[in-house]
Amino acid sequence: MKVRNEITVGALTIISVVVLILGYNFLKGNDVFKDSVKYTLEFENVTGLYTANSVMVNGHEIGRVSNISINPKSPDQHILVEISLPSDIKLPNDSKFSIASLDLLGQKCVSVSMGKSPDPIVPGVIYKGEKNVDLIQSLTEQLDPIKNKTEKLLTSLDTMLVDVHAAIGTGDNNNLKKTITELNTTLSKANVVIADVSSIITKEKAHIENIIANADSITLNANTLTKKLAENSDKIDKILADIEQFSGKVSKIELEETIQSAKSALDEVSALLSAMNAGEGTLGKIVKDENLYARVDSTVSSLNFLLKDLQQNPKRYVSFSLFGGKNKE
Repeated sequence: MKVRNEITVGALTIISVVVLILGYNFLKGNDVFKDSVKYTLEFENVTGLYTANSVMVNGHEIGRVSNISINPKSPDQHILVEISLPSDIKLPNDSKFSIASLDLLGQKCVSVSMGKSPDPIVPGVIYKGEKNVDLIQSLTEQLDPIKNKTEKLLTSLDTMLVDVHAAIGTGDNNNLKKTITELNTTLSKANVVIADVSSIITKEKAHIENIIANADSITLNANTLTKKLAENSDKIDKILADIEQFSGKVSKIELEETIQSAKSALDEVSALLSAMNAGEGTLGKIVKDENLYARVDSTVSSLNFLLKDLQQNPKRYVSFSLFGGKNKE
C-alpha cells in the first residue's frame, strides 16, 4: 500500500512538471509539439505587446511572440521582438511587420503583410518593423476632422437660432405671432369671398347654364362652318384663283391706259417744242424773233427809267393845291 502511494505521488509530480514546462513554453510562445523557427524583428515602440501574443497574417494566427528585449546596439533603444513560427511557414524577405490592435480592449499582435519575394526570411537577421500606429490614436486622428466640423456646425446652428429668435421678436414685437394673426384674418376674408362667390353662382346658376349652352351652340356652329369650309375648299380655291386672275387683268388694262396717256402727253409736248423751234405761234415768235426781243428789252428799260424818275421827282408828274393853284418848279 505504501509503495502504491509513492508511485502515485511520483507520477503526479512528473505530470505536474510536464504541465509546468508545457505551460511555461506556451506562455513564452513556444509550441513544444511542433518544430519552430525564431525570427527577430525591431520596432521603435511595442506598447501593449507582450510575450505569447499572436503573430497574424490576414487575421490568421501563424505563430507567437517568444521574447521581447531592448536592442543593446541601438542608440535609440529600439525593441527587439522575437517571433516563433512553425518550420513549414516561410515568409518572403520583403514582408512587412507591424504591431496592430486585435480589439478595442487594447490586445496587440504582430501583423504580417506578405511580400512577393521568392527569398524567405532567415533566422539571425534583424528585420525592421513598421512604425506602430495605435488604434485609439488612429481613431482619434480620424475623428478630429469630424469633431471640428461638428463644432462648426453647432456654432452655425447657434448663430442661426439667435438670428431666428431676433427675427421673430418677443412680446408685442413677435413677428411670427403677427404673421399668424394676419394669415388668419386673410383666410377669414377669403372664406367670406368664397361664400359670396358661391352665393352668386347659386343665384345665377340658370344664367350660367344658358351661357354654357350658348357657348356649346357657338362651338357647334363653328365646327359646322369649319366642316363646310373644308368640304368646299376646292371651290373656294377656284374662286380665289379667278379673283386673282381678274385682278391681274384689271391691273394690266390700267397699266396699258396709263402708258398710252403718257405717250400722248409726250407727243403733244414734242409738237409744242417743235412749233416753238419753228417760230410758230406767239411763243415761237418770241423765241425766234430777235428784233421783237430787242424792242421788248428797250421798252422794259424805258419803263425802269420812268419808274426811277417818278420815285425821285414825284411833283413833276403830280400837282396838288388846296386853292386850285399850280406848283411849278
